Amino acid sequence: MRAAVIETPGHLRMQDVVAPSPGPDDVVIDVALTGLCGTDLHIYAGELNYVYPIIPGHEVVGTIAAVGANVSDLQPGMPVTFDPNIPCGHCHFCRRLRFNHCLNWQGVGVTRHGGFAEQVLVPAKVVYPIGDLPLEQAAFIEPLSCVVYGLQRATPALGDRILIFGAGPIGLLLMQCLRRGGAAHVTVTDLQPERLALARRLGAEETVQADEGQAAALREHAPYGYDMVVDATGVPAVAARCFDYVTPGGKVLLFGVCPEDATIPFSPFHLYRRDISVYGSFALNVTFGPAIELLRSGAVDVTPLVSHRFPLEQLPAALELAHTQSEPSAKILIAP
Repeated sequence: MRAAVIETPGHLRMQDVVAPSPGPDDVVIDVALTGLCGTDLHIYAGELNYVYPIIPGHEVVGTIAAVGANVSDLQPGMPVTFDPNIPCGHCHFCRRLRFNHCLNWQGVGVTRHGGFAEQVLVPAKVVYPIGDLPLEQAAFIEPLSCVVYGLQRATPALGDRILIFGAGPIGLLLMQCLRRGGAAHVTVTDLQPERLALARRLGAEETVQADEGQAAALREHAPYGYDMVVDATGVPAVAARCFDYVTPGGKVLLFGVCPEDATIPFSPFHLYRRDISVYGSFALNVTFGPAIELLRSGAVDVTPLVSHRFPLEQLPAALELAHTQSEPSAKILIAP
C-alpha cells in the first residue's frame, strides 16, 4: 500500500509499504480521510521527541477492512474512527484514570504508524463506530475530543468572558464549545481576517485583528480582563501574552502545542497576587463519546472549517501550506 513516511525530521517520502494484517485483537481500517494537525507539523519538523521513521496521521476516519479473531463487536464495512491514544490500562496513571499519561503510552501516528496511508492498524478497543455521521464531520472527532478534555480540565463557568488567541480549527472548536457551555462573551483574535470572519459567522461576539491595535482593542472589550484566556496557537510568544489579559481570579488554558524546548517568562508573584490558575491540556482522556454527540447533534458546526483537500501523494504540499500559511487555510484533509 502507499504511505507517507517521515524518515527523519524534515524528510518525508511516499513509499510502498506492506499492508497491515490484524492480530487477534486488532482492526485494519481503510482510510477515507485524515486531518492534518499541528502535531503532525511538529513531528515533521522534529520538534517532539519521538522515534523515526514514522507514518504520521492520527485524525482518521474510514471503514473497517478486516478484524482479528477475538473481535466480535466490529464488522468489515463499518464506518469508524479511533482514539489514537493507546494506554496500557495497568500502570500507575492508568489505575488513576489518567490514561493520557500512561507510562507505556502509544500514539497512532506518533509512536506507531498512523493514517497518512491507505490503511491503518489499531487495537479494536480504541475504535468507535460513527454510524451515518458524514465522513468530513467525523474527521473532527479527535480534535474535538481534545477540546472537550481541555474544557473539562479548565471548567469555564456560566457567564464567563473569554478570550481565545488563535482562530484556526482548534480555536474555532473551542469557541463553539464555550458558547454552547454558557460563556456570556467570547472574543477571538488572530492574524488572518478570513479566519476572524469565520469566527464571527460561527458565533464569536467580538473578533480582534492581531496587529498593532490588538492590545488596545482587547483592553477596551474587557477593561478588567477576561475570566479565561486560552492559547490555541502553540506559539510561545503568544502563550506568554495570555497572562496579560486574565482578570484576577481568572484562568489561563495553554491548549496549543508549543515546541518541547520552548519556555515563556512569567512572574510567580503575578500569579500569586492575582489568584491566577494555569491549566495544561495534553491530548484527550476518554472524551470521544461527548465529541461524537456534539457533532451528531449539530451543537458544533465543523463543515465551514474544511478549507482544503489533498490526495495522499500531495501531503508534502499540504504540510508546506499549513506551515507557511501561503494562502488562507483552516482544516486540511488528506484522502488516499
